[in-house]
Amino acid sequence: MRRNTLRLSTWTFCLISALAAQACRDDASTDDGSVGSGTAGSGSAGSGSETAVADETGTPAVTFWDDVAPVVYESCVTCHRDGGVAPFALDTYEEARAWSVAVAAAVEARTMPPWLVVDDGTCGEFRHSRWLPQESVDMIAAWVADGAVEGEPRDDLAIPELPGLEGATEISTPSFTPAIQGGELAEFDEYRCFLVDPQLAGDRFLTGYDVRPGNDAIVHHVLVMPVDPDQDVGGGMTNAEAMQALDDESPGRDGWPCFGAAGDGVQVSGIPVVWAPGQGVVELPAGTGLRVAQQEQLVIQVHYNLANPDHVGMSDQTTVQLRLVEDVAREGFMALPDPFLESIFVGNPIELPPGDPSAEYVWELPVSDLLFGTPLTSIDLLGVFPHMHQYGRTMRLEIEGGAGTECAAWVPRWDFNWQLQYFYEEPRTLGLDDVLRVTCGFDTSSTDEPVMPGWGTKNEMCLMGMYIVP
Repeated sequence: MRRNTLRLSTWTFCLISALAAQACRDDASTDDGSVGSGTAGSGSAGSGSETAVADETGTPAVTFWDDVAPVVYESCVTCHRDGGVAPFALDTYEEARAWSVAVAAAVEARTMPPWLVVDDGTCGEFRHSRWLPQESVDMIAAWVADGAVEGEPRDDLAIPELPGLEGATEISTPSFTPAIQGGELAEFDEYRCFLVDPQLAGDRFLTGYDVRPGNDAIVHHVLVMPVDPDQDVGGGMTNAEAMQALDDESPGRDGWPCFGAAGDGVQVSGIPVVWAPGQGVVELPAGTGLRVAQQEQLVIQVHYNLANPDHVGMSDQTTVQLRLVEDVAREGFMALPDPFLESIFVGNPIELPPGDPSAEYVWELPVSDLLFGTPLTSIDLLGVFPHMHQYGRTMRLEIEGGAGTECAAWVPRWDFNWQLQYFYEEPRTLGLDDVLRVTCGFDTSSTDEPVMPGWGTKNEMCLMGMYIVP
């Protein structure tokens, strides 16, 4: 196990402008972890009425329309609907019965609905939660065990409307074909940045956004970063000149290479948009927002992953919708600490041992370091964004203070395909004497080489994004 105490001098502290409500994408690929696979009926419970358990009146104890359908309509059919991102629908009895065994197995394993943090009251409580209460999980299991009985049909259940952003400003990348750049930190990847001028009439605050990759197969993540083109970045150069110099290095190709943020020598004021697979429309908590200044331009960074040889030569054009308002009650910021990744900049990079099904890395961040240079004695933590790659298995955030250690977020089953952002029902106030502790668990049993930190999909990270508001 590796442990590291995080100090501001040894990590990149990004103040950014936006994270999260959760909603299923309407353009995600069908290999996203949805329950079941194959053709309809492969998880069937059969007709079922002969095995149904009945109460003293002869009515089945659990039926689809009386008991299961309300849960399914609330928690599943946003994706599992005709034309939805899931590979099958669940909004009719016939479809639900055909997949009933698979549905019961998925909710019992808590791989569906996609909601990675435990939300049973033991480790934080989150708004817009998809976490099913245990009684709902048990009820669905009982329905399948009883024969998946239909019950009396009803017409008072409605398929939820998909979330959207009315009046959003839309920006996009050019149509671009990435190429493998290689290197130990991103063996099969390309990070590419593209410059967009939003031409704002004044300072604006981002309160919501939606990222729509043009090609889900190759887009690993998307960031949007405000950049002041006139800012002096040293060496007699401005941001605009630094970006132009980077762009000139690859004539004939749009954009420029940009591992990390917006590229070598470019200084950003934050990262107001963070997108990863599985994320939908992002809504910041009401009354809060992340600032984008009038003079700033926007750099869109797209991380393309080409580890699958079949994806080499594919192109993408990613679109980003931004909801920008003139004012908010409280300005928020986003911290993106990850000392595992930051170790590549300070001496020898930390490595995960190969062949270890329970490798672990722990880092700590004193809140006093987070508030260093400000007169603040406390700050509110409104939400979190856990992030690892494909060796990741578990992740935990704890707050250690005078009253002991409190669990703030716990991901017991990491899933790279569902990287959601989570906002608390009530803010967690962090004091100067508190310490934030993050523990990442990895399974490296599939490799005989040490796993390096890095941005590539085959590398690893231990990042806990935090949406904080003074």
